[in-house]
Amino acid sequence: MNEVGTLKKGLDIFLLILKQPNLTVLEIMNALEINKSTTYRLVNTLEQNQFIVRTDNNRYQLSNALSSMILQNENVPSYELDWKAVPAMKKLGQQTKETIYTGMLLDLEVVITQVMNGQYTTRTHMEIGANSPIHHNAIGKCILAHLEETSRERILNALSLETYTENTIVTKEALAEELQKIREVGYSVDDEEGELGVRCIAAPIWKNNKVIAAVALTGPSVRISTEKDDYHANLVQECAKEITTSIAQD
Repeated sequence: MNEVGTLKKGLDIFLLILKQPNLTVLEIMNALEINKSTTYRLVNTLEQNQFIVRTDNNRYQLSNALSSMILQNENVPSYELDWKAVPAMKKLGQQTKETIYTGMLLDLEVVITQVMNGQYTTRTHMEIGANSPIHHNAIGKCILAHLEETSRERILNALSLETYTENTIVTKEALAEELQKIREVGYSVDDEEGELGVRCIAAPIWKNNKVIAAVALTGPSVRISTEKDDYHANLVQECAKEITTSIAQD
């Protein structure tokens, strides 16, 4: 088989999995009428290059890493978000004196893309480029809650849901309920789920009617208390709206 023919068969497999996720190798072979050795070789190549991923029951679907890259590149370059978010983040920081940060999803983690450190001596320290699991992070839960259902379910099924504190959500059912609540109220809360003594509140940032990131307020639980959630949530949501508007003005 020449290189062009091999490439076409590889693309045929990728497009088939894109349209019909959770296929086995045998199902791919039968659907495309490709011999066994070629199918295994091309599927393995697609998997090694993170275009597709094999599930626990030996079925194949689009990888979360590729989904995240498509989502981000399709909507807004990360550098555009990083700097257009600054004015609104600075305003929120002045209003609260707490640390403000933005983040995006990359595979099964949240990556911090911009930070405005708080003004208090005792504050939460964040670093650009730092990453953390989706399920105990306010930004991660916020973005996941507002993703299109198919993407949300794929990521939800892939999460390991490890325990970090006594408040960490560790079951798919509980996390799904939490995501539904987030969609209803429009913001998410990390209630000491990643680190005891630290709380965060996040709201979604949109581009072309799709969630691309979120902005969060974080600080010690004594200041970001449950009693102040409504107040802080309103401020964070307003910040997210301002960032969304600034990105749309291109």
